[in-house]
Amino acid sequence: MKKMILSLVAMMATVTMMAQTELWITGSAVPGGTQKLDAFPSGQFKFAGTLNAGELKVMTTETETSATRYLSPQNADAYIVNKGLTYQQVRTATAPGWVVPFTEDRYKFVIDTKAMTLKGELFVPWREVYLAGGACEIGWHAFVMLPFTQDENNPNVFTWTGELSEGKNVEEPRRFKLQGQNTWGPKSLHPYTQDEAVLTSTQMRHEGDDTKWEIADDGIYRLTVDVFKDTFKAEYLGNHSKDATDVADGVASDPIIEQVGHTIRVKSGEKLTVEVFGADSMRVARKVGTDVTITLERQGLYVLKLKGRRTQTTKKICLN
Repeated sequence: MKKMILSLVAMMATVTMMAQTELWITGSAVPGGTQKLDAFPSGQFKFAGTLNAGELKVMTTETETSATRYLSPQNADAYIVNKGLTYQQVRTATAPGWVVPFTEDRYKFVIDTKAMTLKGELFVPWREVYLAGGACEIGWHAFVMLPFTQDENNPNVFTWTGELSEGKNVEEPRRFKLQGQNTWGPKSLHPYTQDEAVLTSTQMRHEGDDTKWEIADDGIYRLTVDVFKDTFKAEYLGNHSKDATDVADGVASDPIIEQVGHTIRVKSGEKLTVEVFGADSMRVARKVGTDVTITLERQGLYVLKLKGRRTQTTKKICLN
């Protein structure tokens, strides 16, 4: 009987937390005393920011009331940076909280109210973000993915502007996803649901199920992601007009790409790294300069990738 009662209590606690729509953190480790956590799908709550050395408590109300519950670690002296620790829901404010060992701006943790776990880390800034998919010109090809531009003032924010449109003769023609490197894994970014509408999506997750964003209309888009706060924003800038891309990127003009037979010439007002990749995603040529000429021996489909301080362009080229 005693075991049955304990199981029932645990079940009721789990159901209560699954229905939780708001969580707060408080304690000596929290700047300002109290902060609200960001709610994400699937019963997750996230924090990304500064914590002071001290103790952090998670509670179900903004201020302590008779209805307040605390998410206390199962074991005392549980550190906020961990690989995933279980917690229990308790009534008393004197129950153990989470230990923050030192002051740092890069704390990040996620609370999963279904699994009743807290997992934390010291976030390491990403160096790059890439775009690939059936809605992109390069399709689902590794090593020729479309690079985002890292914000000069906030290294966690990346932006890409370019054309997204329904792909031809390609799988998942209106879908795309993001990678943390110019290939598939280990780092990736996904929406929480499959075919999430790109213009209304606001949140993303690292790794997990291979869900993808979907576009409704062809045209020029600006995508902005914050890999620290896990936020996503898409803006539709218009149809296939070249002016929309130029205005969005602040670039006076695009590089000039000329093709005569098997010879490709790229002219630009800035020094560019020009790379050519085959259909198997292997690089076959690379040159740097403001006026670059590359001659390819074999016919076939190639991807031309241009990268400079103001320019990041990818273009398909067919040699007959």
